[in-house]
Amino acid sequence: MAGHFIYFNTRRRILIISSLSVATELLEKRSSKYSGRPDAPSMSLYAGYIMCCSMLTCPRYGWGFTTGLLDYTDRWKQHRRFHQQGFRPEAVFNWRPFQLQKAHTLLVNLLASPGHMVDHVTTFTASTIMAATYGYDTLPHKDPMLDIVNRAIAIFIESTSIANVACFTIFPFLKYLPTWLPGLSFYRNAPVSRDLARKMLDTPFEFTKKSMADGSAEPSLVYEFLSRSREAGGNGLLDEEIVKEVAASGLTAGIETTSSVLMAFFLAMAMYPKVQERAQAEIDEVVGRRRLPNFDDRASLPYVEAVLRAPHATTEDDMYDGWFIPDQTLVIVNVWAIGHDESRYEDPNTFNPSRFLTPEGELNDDDLHYIYGFGRRICPGRYLAEASLWIAIASVLAVFQIRKAKNEHGEDIEIVPQFTRGQVTHPAPFKCAIVPRSVEAEQLARTQI
Repeated sequence: MAGHFIYFNTRRRILIISSLSVATELLEKRSSKYSGRPDAPSMSLYAGYIMCCSMLTCPRYGWGFTTGLLDYTDRWKQHRRFHQQGFRPEAVFNWRPFQLQKAHTLLVNLLASPGHMVDHVTTFTASTIMAATYGYDTLPHKDPMLDIVNRAIAIFIESTSIANVACFTIFPFLKYLPTWLPGLSFYRNAPVSRDLARKMLDTPFEFTKKSMADGSAEPSLVYEFLSRSREAGGNGLLDEEIVKEVAASGLTAGIETTSSVLMAFFLAMAMYPKVQERAQAEIDEVVGRRRLPNFDDRASLPYVEAVLRAPHATTEDDMYDGWFIPDQTLVIVNVWAIGHDESRYEDPNTFNPSRFLTPEGELNDDDLHYIYGFGRRICPGRYLAEASLWIAIASVLAVFQIRKAKNEHGEDIEIVPQFTRGQVTHPAPFKCAIVPRSVEAEQLARTQI
């Protein structure tokens, strides 16, 4: 079996899956058994990290509403139904205009201050999701509603770092100690976190309700949910609270993950100029240099698509390939191992988008769906995320050259890729130069806003 048990102690079994076929068999074909969330703090470090995030967020930090942390209950099923309705594939087409607009804003922001790439990427991601979720058009800089979301996420990530969570995994009694004790300063953030989490649930939701009342609402996830609820005679408070939770869950999950992928894209382009040149040559051939890429070009840009492509718990006993998997076994998919499987990818440690192309230059059937999860726990917002990532990557490649930064002697500053640790990993800060490919490209980007 291409997965194995690791025992942290006798009270908890952990199954790590490092095979795509095993993950597909268990988490998709048997998803009814593998869609729960663990309920005990006795786990390995990584598993404990996930579990203690649940302990910290519910209710102390105010994040108990998050879909990803809910157990396989009726409430989670309600969340899932809303997610499936709102983020269905056909809904992506309705979001294309503002995704394109936000991508063009990203270009202008990069022209103005390329050194703040991380901030611009986060703004692009958050503003796109805010528009899709609430019909809210964020300001290019220092948006007050976005500030609430960013502050809430920042405090949550800081407070649930691996170091903090490890302490609670090993010493669970710490949660009963006074927060003024030395070493528990991060725990004192809990009231602030609860306040921001509540504002994150309420403020954008109330914006959509008010916009609907005065007739100015733009199409969005919340708009659709509320409209359907009213048409069906929804019973008010419970329905609205579920809608708030679903909307905020999608918002917070999408900001971190999508931003991380885009930052990794900038890192890869700076390190692999030949890949960048090939992608830009494809854009120049298909799109030309008199306009920017749009979604109609996606099918004709297979190499750009290839550049874009570069945990669960059981709820009952199961058997697989002669192995007994007991109820409440913690199941973790080792996505890194699956993505570096030498039986599927030749030289898997090399950044090579061509592995996702056929000999004829067309996309193969390896769509990397596993990075979004499996079965009933698969990311419901994957279609929105993929579309946002694609238009951002294609637009940036059309306008900019991403290079290694230079030192005072004009020499390249080598990049040693490093990544943060936590619930969502990001490239650690790195220096790169982001410059327009030409005067014409710069002018083209400026005329889109």
